[in-house]
Amino acid sequence: MIVTDTFSKFARRMSATQDFPYVVIAETPNPIRQLEHDALRARAEAMIQGVIDGLTLPPAEIEKRTAHLVKQLNPQGVPRSSVPV
Repeated sequence: MIVTDTFSKFARRMSATQDFPYVVIAETPNPIRQLEHDALRARAEAMIQGVIDGLTLPPAEIEKRTAHLVKQLNPQGVPRSSVPV
């Protein structure tokens, strides 16, 4: 998944509600709307390894690399709704 940093936690929560909590998220700083071509290209090049990893790594390796992020979705002591958003 490719997102700006503003939406990375939301993207992880949404993927978790669809039973994909360990999805690889390639993120770039927000905003991107008014960037020039060269700046967009630089951002894309900075994210490309994350995209490649998401497409090629074995599921066990992805889970290992993102387990600490998934734990942030349901911190202990914080009640959560049982109904997906």
